[in-house]
Amino acid sequence: MSDAEKEMRPAPRESGYQEEYALFDSLLQELSDYVIPSESYVHVQPRRLFLQVKTENIRDVVQYMLDEYDMWQLSTLSGRDLGDELQACYHFFLNDRKIAITFKLNVSREHPEYPSITDLVPAAEFVENEIRELYGIVPVGHPNPRRCELPENWPENEFPLRKDWEDPRGLMERSKTTGPKPKEEL
Repeated sequence: MSDAEKEMRPAPRESGYQEEYALFDSLLQELSDYVIPSESYVHVQPRRLFLQVKTENIRDVVQYMLDEYDMWQLSTLSGRDLGDELQACYHFFLNDRKIAITFKLNVSREHPEYPSITDLVPAAEFVENEIRELYGIVPVGHPNPRRCELPENWPENEFPLRKDWEDPRGLMERSKTTGPKPKEEL
């Protein structure tokens, strides 16, 4: 069992999640060619769905959700280092249903690319740049790839949120003016 599978916390079908499971079951049927059902679930936290999307189909899924479910509010995009793979997670809200839905995309470490959705959801522009910069996950077709978090002189191909990143030059050492003081300095 992978670390990602261990973290799944599916809600029980029989109690209190009827609306979530109704939407979930509909989406699995409607998007059957684009999602991976075994890695998709209704979360135990109420009003949360997670759909594992086949990476090459993220644009189709987002376009479908925009057209059929009026999904327009992007909360954020987060990244994860899963070891052999990296993961991009788009977090949206379905306002009319008051349900949060996350689309998870896995990409290989060796070829960490997936199609950008910025032209479909303009709010994704900044967060897609963040994930490229911090994890090295490249949203192909992004209209304005640029630095947004790290300094301009940050070394190429160093991604500080990957688990295997080391800080050989001490770039991320704690400043004396930021963060809590270590116990020995109190």
